[in-house]
Amino acid sequence: MKDVARDRKFWLLVFLSVVLLVVPNGLYSAFDKDEPKYLEAAHEMVKSGDYITPYYNYEYRFDKPILVYWLIVAGYKLYGIGEFGGRFFVSIFGVALVLLLYLWVRKWKGEDFAFWTSLILLSLLDFVVMASVAMPDIVLAFFMSASLMAFYNGYHEKKKRCYLAAFAAAGFATLTKGPVGLALPGLVAVVYLILRRDLRKTFREIPWLSGFAVFTAIVAPWYGAILEKHGYLFFKDFIVFHNLERFTSKIPGHPTQWWYYLVNYPWMFLPFSFIFPFAVYRFWKERERTLTDDFLMYAAVWFAVVCGFFQIAHTKLAHYLLPSFPAFAILVCWYVKNYKNKIPYYLTVVFLAVLAVVIPVLLLVKGLPVVAAVMVLPLTVSLFFVLKTKEPYKPLVSGFLITLILFKWITLPVLQPYRAKPFVGKELKRLKMANPSVSVYSLAYTSPEIVYYYGEGKIPQIGFKRAENLLKKGDVFIVTRKNRLKKLHVPYRIVDEKEELLTRHRLVIITSGGEK
Repeated sequence: MKDVARDRKFWLLVFLSVVLLVVPNGLYSAFDKDEPKYLEAAHEMVKSGDYITPYYNYEYRFDKPILVYWLIVAGYKLYGIGEFGGRFFVSIFGVALVLLLYLWVRKWKGEDFAFWTSLILLSLLDFVVMASVAMPDIVLAFFMSASLMAFYNGYHEKKKRCYLAAFAAAGFATLTKGPVGLALPGLVAVVYLILRRDLRKTFREIPWLSGFAVFTAIVAPWYGAILEKHGYLFFKDFIVFHNLERFTSKIPGHPTQWWYYLVNYPWMFLPFSFIFPFAVYRFWKERERTLTDDFLMYAAVWFAVVCGFFQIAHTKLAHYLLPSFPAFAILVCWYVKNYKNKIPYYLTVVFLAVLAVVIPVLLLVKGLPVVAAVMVLPLTVSLFFVLKTKEPYKPLVSGFLITLILFKWITLPVLQPYRAKPFVGKELKRLKMANPSVSVYSLAYTSPEIVYYYGEGKIPQIGFKRAENLLKKGDVFIVTRKNRLKKLHVPYRIVDEKEELLTRHRLVIITSGGEK
């Protein structure tokens, strides 16, 4: 294998990944609603010194296991409390996944195929989004992918250490998001072995005892500690509710429609969402040949099983499919390097051209700075070359990558002053620090962004009757949406207000006094 230190493609991937996924992460605020929960929970860990139990808004938060919180805390310790520190180590896993995919594909398919596969992964819109926020999904994708790659290596090279690495990676995936971290890679491996008619023989070769010993050594310390500390409460909330019930039943605030992933597919997999169906069609049409390519078959099984698993699950979210993205990139790369059909590129150009027009128009309509649309310039230029070149995937990847870089470096910072929730949270913090004895509440409204940027203690949620009583007594600040105020029947005074960026809702901070 080529020495990594001399591999220019590898270091180009390092540079592009860091510039896109890591360096600009302090230029924009937390995104509602999940990311600020993780940032705030880690902040509360730092303040309390309790690194076993996650809390959010000073209440137990058993949604996810501990690893992502530890990564955010580590970033806080290194860079201070803030967006860059909180996102740093999580985004590093995005970089690591790009590089791991390159090294693994290079081993089995060669350098050029590996390079473009990794660039395709790095250019996928939802991959960049999830690798740019402090959430567990990109960490889970890394460890699941590492487990699947290690299993493939172990199976084909008959190496015990590769199987043990697969168990270890599954252990860290389980420490990131729960039992799915073991179950899903295992399911992919089983389906793959069944298709190869090699399940029974391989099961005899896998070092189960030492493998599960490695897995247990990774997951047992924290799971044991939190079960000892919280017992049935943790088991009921995490295992029963956030794992079993999420999979089998509807959870408030989460979509469950069978067509959810179909509707979200076009933006999640941009810029290759129109090309991938052609790859699937070609793969199936030529299955007598493609299924004899063991590496390609493994990628197809990987993608199909992950997507099928989350399609069957009752609760659905776009980022649940993130572990399928490396396999998606492999299949797309195979197609674009072997087939010259222009139709999928025409469809892609039309769709992206429409976006390039709609984005600046929307900014103008909303009265936002048009400079935020600068990101569409490289995209527009690249579309011309997509239509002209014999290898259209290259300008498509290059143009979209530059677009994403400009989006994070320029568009998001330019729009930052127009985001209401971070502004309101920081304003509440300023008011609280100027008036330490005043209490802060949230009226018939909740926003994790406000909780995180407030950062001065719990913001209890209250109803209208309690709000009226508090306003009568004074010494209170209440945050809510402006349209809620018509239900109050006591005098109040608006301290500050801000319109939300993507809606017409206005957030207000009120206090006692004034006229009804």
